Amino acid sequence: MITNERQYKITRSEVDRFRKAISQLASSQAARTDVHPRLLQAEREAMESQLADLQAELAEYERLKSADLSVITINSFDELADGLIKARIASGLNQKALGERLGLKEQQIQRYEAERYASASYQRLREVADALGLRIKNEILLPVAPGDFGGLVNKLRQVGLDRDFLLSRLLPSADAAMAAGEIATQDDDTALTAKVGAALERVFGWTRDNLFGAQALRAPRFAAAEARFKMPAGRKQAITSIYAAYANYLAVVALRGASSLPVKAIPTDAAAMRRCIFQHRGAIDLRSALQTAWDLGVAVLPLRDRGTFHGACWRYEGRNVVVLKQTSRHEARWTFDLLHELFHAGQRPESETLEVVEADETSAERRNSDEEIAASQFAGEVLLDGKAETLAQACVKAAKGSVERLKSVVPTVAAQNKVEVGALANYMAFRLSWQGVNWWGAAANLQADDGDPWTIARDVFVERFSYDVDNELDRQLLDRALH
Repeated sequence: MITNERQYKITRSEVDRFRKAISQLASSQAARTDVHPRLLQAEREAMESQLADLQAELAEYERLKSADLSVITINSFDELADGLIKARIASGLNQKALGERLGLKEQQIQRYEAERYASASYQRLREVADALGLRIKNEILLPVAPGDFGGLVNKLRQVGLDRDFLLSRLLPSADAAMAAGEIATQDDDTALTAKVGAALERVFGWTRDNLFGAQALRAPRFAAAEARFKMPAGRKQAITSIYAAYANYLAVVALRGASSLPVKAIPTDAAAMRRCIFQHRGAIDLRSALQTAWDLGVAVLPLRDRGTFHGACWRYEGRNVVVLKQTSRHEARWTFDLLHELFHAGQRPESETLEVVEADETSAERRNSDEEIAASQFAGEVLLDGKAETLAQACVKAAKGSVERLKSVVPTVAAQNKVEVGALANYMAFRLSWQGVNWWGAAANLQADDGDPWTIARDVFVERFSYDVDNELDRQLLDRALH
């Protein structure tokens, strides 16, 4: 959701950029005879999907700014935060003005809205509502069995599965367009509801009685992942569990469809991994690292949904699959994350199973895990030719121990040692996280926004995946994830 004018302007710029990119892609496709038509189609549809998402955000913000609204409807307590934000925008107040009414700084309102008031007390929520002059309807609706598509959507919100995710990931494009009202239809939504129910059963294991009865749904749980990392509390835990279950389902589909891949030993020594990538692929970059992972029998599935966890590695029956999940547009960051997950995939090769779901980079769980530290050190050493620690110390020395000076020092040290600045910046961010310093934002600012790493990972997936998927619903849901 766009919450202020700065985000609105940035989103408009992104829309213009995507429009130009799609236009350029359309004019160049005829000449790209060396690229498989399926990849060209997937590339175009991925860009069109991102453009549609951005345009929907713009339209929602413009509607709130321009319309004479008297009522904003929310369907559950979980939507209260979004309701307060929409009410502020519709009232013509910016974040600074609301802060002044509450005696708070603009930055505090920005933090509240960015985290959807997760840290706000009940008293603070009342104060925000009062400052906006809101009246909240006094109704508490008891659970009822969902009788149509809208009722099912409301029930799914109980476990953090929102309507946008349902439409974009669990329904084919044509059905999603009908559900969103973009395509007119004379039919009732019985067939649509049945399709959603079938997808939910397949992905999350809920029965039809669970889905269409009055009893509450429970989010799936991943015991092994929770044992490794502390899950977030409350609603965020439900959302994380839901997305972990979805990603795990896709990972299993990918493993089954890539069963012909040979299973090889995965190097866990940084020098050996670097030689493996370079000797077979001639470069150390994202595409080469991805191709090497597939050469080693590791299927790599890229996802680009926002929020929840940052990546995962699963092993079933001795076969590994890595899920890369980043919103960053920097190839260096994706390469770092891939190598980090490959280190996990190489651990305990005698074990038939492995489950790793990554927590946030700044979490205490990752800072205090020996394996997580080793995995990030491994990634840094591969990318920086075994000089990661030496270069990190050189940066600290040149910055004279000042974190603030690092941003100007890291590019210089990288240039002097002929290594990629993005790789060194990411390693420094990892090293600083040991001390509880979040330097990932600064590291991102040092990297060129010069590509689309998700598209690179998706294209390699399409190229290497055999699509040996028997179940048609599995195939459809995997295709939706890759668009």
